[in-house]
Amino acid sequence: MSQITTQTLALRFPLKSRPVESYKVSPRSFGSNRSGGRKHAGCDLYASAGTDILSMLDGKVINIYDFYLGTKAIEVDHGKFVARYGEISNVANGIKIGSSVSRGDVIAKVGTLKFKSGQTMSMLHLELYDKSKTGSLTDRNNLPYKRRADLIDPTHYLNSALTK
Repeated sequence: MSQITTQTLALRFPLKSRPVESYKVSPRSFGSNRSGGRKHAGCDLYASAGTDILSMLDGKVINIYDFYLGTKAIEVDHGKFVARYGEISNVANGIKIGSSVSRGDVIAKVGTLKFKSGQTMSMLHLELYDKSKTGSLTDRNNLPYKRRADLIDPTHYLNSALTK
């Protein structure tokens, strides 16, 4: 996995404030173990359902689709990287494939995962890709993450992101 320099990027943290529970520890952290030998492909930012999700940089919406346990995902090409903002309830009004977004724009709302047990939880699941590959971000044959080969660890980017 490659690394994109954050020195020239004024990244916006994708929530208005940093979550109380750290995205740097399991099970929320990148690379945490999942069932079947899979690794967690992103960072989970715990937040209440309906919390605004903000664009990390200027970009263009390239995809919106059903994601996981009743949630959706929005993919934004931010120029130097593609971000998958996952486990959202829905995109913000006026946001569609092809929309241009600016750094700090509300692009979606945090969704609620609905487990078979009846339990629920809400969070933003964030994945980043360096754009050295193309195609679907999910690749079930590419172990251990089951993601496209240009997946990068978002932790460093979240650590350097600003909340203003």
